[in-house]
Amino acid sequence: MSAEETDLVAAVTDIGGATVDEATKRMMTFLLDHALSRQYNFLGRNGKREFKALKLYEVIYGGLKKNAMTSQITRKDAEKAVSKWLIGARDRGGNRQARQATPQQGL
Repeated sequence: MSAEETDLVAAVTDIGGATVDEATKRMMTFLLDHALSRQYNFLGRNGKREFKALKLYEVIYGGLKKNAMTSQITRKDAEKAVSKWLIGARDRGGNRQARQATPQQGL
């Protein structure tokens, strides 16, 4: 890991969180804006980019491992938490309200 990546791991570790999901949410919100988060899913399916292949995923995982509250995390736990956060990207920024306000087609 480069010095920049190590510094970034230290920065996201300081963000904290009491659970894996909370810490992941706080770290991902710190690192990605709404527009960027909508371009990714964990495995890069359905025309989106793959988040798992990014060094940023290793930074998140490293931050979760160094967080005292989440240090027992496995890679599978981290994958599930990051994937869950990315799935919710389309609802952030008021998009859920806008989507619910639009009449559903074909019902």
